Amino acid sequence: MAVKNDRSFPWLTQYNIAHRGLFEEGTLCEENTVAAVAAAKEAGYAAEIDVRTSADDIIMVYHDDTLERLTDSEGPVSKWGFKQLQAREIGKSGKGMPTLPEIMDVIDSDVPLFIELKSPSHDDIQKLCAGVRHCFEGYRGPVAIMSFDPRILAWFKQYMPAYPRGAIIGREVLLNWRNRLLIPYWMRKTKPDFLACDINLLPNSFCTRWRDKGKPVLTWTVRTQKHVEIGREHADALIFEKPAPVDA
Repeated sequence: MAVKNDRSFPWLTQYNIAHRGLFEEGTLCEENTVAAVAAAKEAGYAAEIDVRTSADDIIMVYHDDTLERLTDSEGPVSKWGFKQLQAREIGKSGKGMPTLPEIMDVIDSDVPLFIELKSPSHDDIQKLCAGVRHCFEGYRGPVAIMSFDPRILAWFKQYMPAYPRGAIIGREVLLNWRNRLLIPYWMRKTKPDFLACDINLLPNSFCTRWRDKGKPVLTWTVRTQKHVEIGREHADALIFEKPAPVDA
C-alpha cells in the first residue's frame, strides 16, 4: 500500500462498523470470532476486532486481558501459548481463539477491518506492534489500526505510515484533567487520521473541533436508538452492537 501524502481515507466513514464482529452472545457468533466477523462481512458492515499477543508472540483476536469471561480457563492471555489458546472454546462458539491472519483471511479485502491493539500489561509494545505489522504483509484490503495507547499510534506513524491510525477517546482521556492536558502533545506526536470516541461523551468540544477541520470521528459503542441518533448527529460512522438499529 503506497503512502498517502494527503492522509485521505474515504472508506473510514463509508461503512458502519460491527463491534467485535456482528456477534450474538451465547451463540456460534461470539464476539471476536471468525463467525462474527464473517457475519459482519455478509451483512455489509465493516468489522472491528481486538488483538493482543500470546506467550509465544502470536497475534490473537480477543478483547480481555484475561480468559475468565469467555473461556473455562483463567489467567492472562499473554501467559498462554498460541496452541493452548486455540484449544480454549470462546463462549458457546464451539471454536477456539482465532489469530489475526485467520480473521484477515475471512475479510479477504471485501470490507474495511478496524483493529484495536490492546496494550500489553508490561511496558513493551514492540512485539505487539511488530506482530501486527507482520500480519499485514501481502494484505491489500482497507485496514486501520486504533488504540487508547498513544505509544502504539506513534509506533505505527513511524514504521507503518501508509495505514490509517485512530486515537480512541474515552473517559480517562476527556474527563481526567491531567490526561486532557496531554492531548495536544499526543496529537502532535501521533498525528491520528481519525478519532474513535465513546458515545457517552458526545458531543464534546474536542471532537467537534476535529470534525470542523474535516477529519472523521467514529463513535463506540452504539447499542440503542438514542445512541444511533447521537452518533449520526455528532460522528461520521457508528461502531455498534446488536440490537442497535444500524443500517449497512
